Amino acid sequence: MSRGEKAIVAGATLILLLACIARLYTRGGPYFERPFTIVDHVGPGKHETRDALLLLPKVRPLLPRGARVTCFEPGNRDTMPDFLTAVGQLPQQTVVSPNGDLPQYVIAVRRPFTNTSYRVVAEFPEGRLYRRD
Repeated sequence: MSRGEKAIVAGATLILLLACIARLYTRGGPYFERPFTIVDHVGPGKHETRDALLLLPKVRPLLPRGARVTCFEPGNRDTMPDFLTAVGQLPQQTVVSPNGDLPQYVIAVRRPFTNTSYRVVAEFPEGRLYRRD
């Protein structure tokens, strides 16, 4: 390889290294630790399903096998991201759409659920688990 070719390869390598460092920096830390969820570092902001991914493993042991449950953020018109996350994270429960009849259990992500037919079973920083009375 000639000197010119080596310089071009070194320059291209340096440009790619700088681009990689810039991308890591914009995604935020921690850089050398395992992320809490699969969606950490996906984009520069917080991913919409991050709280549900943190909440569902904490709620799972509190739910009986086969229980009808739904998951959503109260007050948010787009209920699908949290609902679909629950479908994948709760294989032993029957996850139903939050747009239909409300089931026995409700997992409210981020905001409190204000339906008076439900009482709080457990509270976590990411949300709450409710059970119908």
